[in-house]
Amino acid sequence: MSENSFDFEKSLNELEKIVSVLEDNEISLDEAIKLFEKGIELSNKCRQTLERAEIKITALTNKE
Repeated sequence: MSENSFDFEKSLNELEKIVSVLEDNEISLDEAIKLFEKGIELSNKCRQTLERAEIKITALTNKE
């Protein structure tokens, strides 16, 4: 997933679905591990996006 094609809201929704499935405990261990890995990946990308947004906002507000 390239940075330009990353959709924060879509990824956050997908992450919420993954958490919901993992909380249900109705899946195999292998599937849980795969979902957990995907969740970590999405979480990291969302965090990076938020960090970049924070830097931009800080830069913009410090210009004033």
